[in-house]
Amino acid sequence: MTYAAIVLLWIATAARARSFAQAPNFINGSYALAAGAVAAGFSIKAAEQAIDDATGPYVSDLLEHGVIVLAGLAAQLFLLSLRTSAPRREQTRLRFSVAAGVLLAMVIAFALAPIHERLAGDLDAVHGALPEVALYRMVFNGYLIYVLVDNVRLCRRYATTPGDRARTVSLTITGWASAVCLAYPTSRITYVLLETTTGQGPEMIQAAGSVAATTGLCALAIGVLAPRAITAARRWLTALAGIRSLSPLWRDLTAAFPLVTLPTPVPITLTRAELRHDRHLLEIAEALARAHVQASPQQGPASIAATAAALAASRNGGTWTAVTGTPAADMLPAAASPAEERHQLRALAAAYRSATARPPALPEEART
Repeated sequence: MTYAAIVLLWIATAARARSFAQAPNFINGSYALAAGAVAAGFSIKAAEQAIDDATGPYVSDLLEHGVIVLAGLAAQLFLLSLRTSAPRREQTRLRFSVAAGVLLAMVIAFALAPIHERLAGDLDAVHGALPEVALYRMVFNGYLIYVLVDNVRLCRRYATTPGDRARTVSLTITGWASAVCLAYPTSRITYVLLETTTGQGPEMIQAAGSVAATTGLCALAIGVLAPRAITAARRWLTALAGIRSLSPLWRDLTAAFPLVTLPTPVPITLTRAELRHDRHLLEIAEALARAHVQASPQQGPASIAATAAALAASRNGGTWTAVTGTPAADMLPAAASPAEERHQLRALAAAYRSATARPPALPEEART
């Protein structure tokens, strides 16, 4: 599960870095920094043995906890900037001051602790009773509680603000993930207090905290990825709906003019669905230029409806492929832009669906 969390966190970091590259602003930058720092901290944890062998005993713990403090600061600044694009100066100063104080206290406690001679197992398990290590752990985990509680509070506040649905889902997941992660520093502080007062800390508390951290970080990564995933899902569903709406007109036109078509892959992804939708629009436009109908050109808003009716009335008997008549494309009003042309083609497809769904009119003698 640890490696799954690492993979998810780095994927989330890549997604946020891409957003920052596309729109470099404070919100995207702080979000990318927070995701990257969390991913780096968890990766350091997974590679702590190699890092300690290269740098010295327990240096990996200091590096891991240091980047987690940076992640907490970046997350706070990101959430504070959601309403105003950037946090107020006093908010930034307070968070920076607290984070800097925590880092300084951790470095001093780590430097003073008599743990640098050799690596003798887990820092907490082997040296947790040392006053310097106990202080280090209390400062770091106390800061985590401060950051996570602040994040839960800010996520609850902004998740209920009307606006972007994807952002609301992301903040909701992030808030719950932060609440789950609270079990980690709480368990570590409880362990320190029990070890200091009784001389022995229950290992079950540490294990539960580690599980909560991994679970919460996986959820946090999902929360970071949620806006992009929701946006992509919406675009995919929109493209599929567009393909369905174009299908009756596209199917009939391409049956009459098969040379206008090009094969497209099954739309099981966003890129494939949007490609097929765009290809259908292009192929409809090309086929309309070739299709002839027995009607005279009309002007005004009714031209789309008239074109659809003429196409529906002329679709049988080979009229479309005849050399006489009016090209269907000439019956449509002139489009001022490619976007307007796409809109006209979608409207024509909808009108054609309605026209072909209606039963044919009965002759006058049959009605009498």
